[in-house]
This record gives sequence, C-alpha cells and structure tokens, in this order.
Amino acid sequence: MNKEKKAQKQASKKQQIIEAGTRLIVQKGIEKTSLADIAEEAAISKGSLYYYYASKNELIFDITEAHINQISQNLFGIIEQSQGKASWEELLKILFERILAADTRGRLHLYLVQQALNENEDLKERFRKKYQEWKSMITEGFAKLEPKITNQRVLSSLIIAVLDGFLIQSLLEVETITGDEFVSHLDVQIRE
Repeated sequence: MNKEKKAQKQASKKQQIIEAGTRLIVQKGIEKTSLADIAEEAAISKGSLYYYYASKNELIFDITEAHINQISQNLFGIIEQSQGKASWEELLKILFERILAADTRGRLHLYLVQQALNENEDLKERFRKKYQEWKSMITEGFAKLEPKITNQRVLSSLIIAVLDGFLIQSLLEVETITGDEFVSHLDVQIRE
C-alpha cells in the first residue's frame, strides 16, 4: 500500500474513532465514557484504538479540535454566505437559530468546556484561543456590515456570552427567546 493510501486509511480510521467518541460523550458524558466503550462503538479492537490514541486525553483533544473547527466553519460559512448582502441582524438570527438547534453539538460543547474548566489546561487554552478567534470574526463582520457601530468588540463578546447562555438554557429545556426577539432587542440597544 502506498504512503498516500495508508495516510488516507489512517485519517479515515481516526475520523471513525472521533465520531464514535463524540456520540458516546454526548450520550454519557466524558467521565462515563471509556476507551473500551469508544472502541466498541467504533467497531474496532482496543488494540487498534490504542494504536491511534495512547490515552483518553489525546482523543479528547482531537474531539475538541474537530468540534471547535466545526463551530468556526459554521460561523465563517454564515458570514461568507451573505457575501456582504445580508444585514448583521439577519446573520445574527441565522447564527442564533443554528446554534440553538444543534442539540448534539451544544451538549458536546458544554461537556468539553466543563472538562477544560475542571481539569485540563491544554483544552482550556484551546478554547481560550478559539473564543478569541470567534470574537475577532464577529467583530470584523460587524465592522464590514455596520461600520457605524463603535462598540464592535464589546458587542461580539456579549453575543458569544449570550449564545453560550442560551445554549445552556436550551439544553436545560428552559424557555428561551427566539432569534428575532434577541436581535430586535439587541438592535434597540445598539441604536440608542
């Protein structure tokens, strides 16, 4: 087997393991998910799993990276799709609705953040960097779409904090407001 095919096969197997780990973490949480559970879910032997991941932490890093990249691609995709034609209100509604609708991704996000806050400095640093990146993306998006808004940096921090808060409320099945309500209230505050 040539090197390229071998690399593709290994990447495919790692993706299979990451997806199995993600499913189990969403169902059971990080602490209650073992590498043996993940091997079984991925339909591979424990030995094969250890070939790709020597520890649960290594696998959690890759799951975190895949999760963070997915959120970043979603955010970037929303901004790119508009091609400068959509208003910031429309983009924010789309972002708000997508994040709250992604129950599985939201649950995974909270488990990973909890792990980062409780025990894992490497994960904490990854999240810190990505949150900064997300804030920058939103700030730059506002600067392009609504240059008159002078508090773009503060606004981007508030939006991310609100989305995290609404995500928690949604997962707890607390009644939340709609994207339209959120954006219309935010618009009033920005324009005043």
